[in-house]
Amino acid sequence: MTAGKETVATLMQPLMRYLESRGVATEPLLNGHGLTMEQISNPELRLPVITTNTLLNEAQALLKDPSLGINVARFADYTTFGGLGLIQAAGGDFRTVLQRVARFHRLVSDLVDTTIEEAELTITLTFRPATDHQPHPQAVVFVMSSLVRLMRARIQRQFNPLHLTTPDIDPALQQAMGRYFRCPVTAGDCFSMRFDASDAAAKLATSDSQMATLVEGLLSQRLAAMKTGSLSQRLTLWLETQLPDGDPGLARAAEAFHLSTRSLQRQLTSENLTWNRLLENTRKSLAERHLQTPNMSVTQLAFLLGFSDVSAFSRAFRKWFGVSPRAYRQPEV
Repeated sequence: MTAGKETVATLMQPLMRYLESRGVATEPLLNGHGLTMEQISNPELRLPVITTNTLLNEAQALLKDPSLGINVARFADYTTFGGLGLIQAAGGDFRTVLQRVARFHRLVSDLVDTTIEEAELTITLTFRPATDHQPHPQAVVFVMSSLVRLMRARIQRQFNPLHLTTPDIDPALQQAMGRYFRCPVTAGDCFSMRFDASDAAAKLATSDSQMATLVEGLLSQRLAAMKTGSLSQRLTLWLETQLPDGDPGLARAAEAFHLSTRSLQRQLTSENLTWNRLLENTRKSLAERHLQTPNMSVTQLAFLLGFSDVSAFSRAFRKWFGVSPRAYRQPEV
């Protein structure tokens, strides 16, 4: 059963963009499910899989496009996949990219289990159902297409898998996959992508290892807190993603977590916290963590913590640690 399974709402954005490019009015489509474009732009909103599957089915019925997942990938960007997209934007080598997909895919959807298998000559990414029902084929093909689009954009245009497998799907979709991925596609018990092991060390253009390290730490925490974290822990992780745009405020936090401001304040009080205390604790923890990163400037740090200027950050830092950021970073002699 897919009951209780969810996927991030932002995955619906490229679907709506594709529909609009084909002349379909998307607002009535979303409104029919109690959704708006603003809501599916919220990286913290997760939708029931039954809703996203229905939207995909409705799009297929409207467009009669067997290549729906492949074409929707053309309208995706890094923000579509939330934190997972951000860390992929930071680059690295191809093996690392696959490892991130396998490790952090649950932050995007919990309907599929992703694993990597490495052999002497090949490396395989497998998408297995996390329930007794197959995921929507077009949704998985969308993820596979987005991954290969990234590789073709940042490694080489002719980047192709060696071989794909699919469960029992529409033959027209299977044929379209063969054309897009430029490799054989055969029947199997699940979706999988097999690549040449020699591609594993290929590095994405314009990689930023420092940014990748920072984001990976945040995603690891989000993954750990996803099911077991308290409200304050989940709010802290959410704040870390929002602070570069400034303090999001209590009202916006309440909306992101589907609570009233009064309910959010009450739950924080039960953890002996207020919104301002949580905000300050989050900023202090981030400052301490980021100052361990070589070459992170004070200006960059002030931005990441959502301060309006460096002087405001420096005053807060002195309050927390009793010294300036520069003095804190200098090694003891």
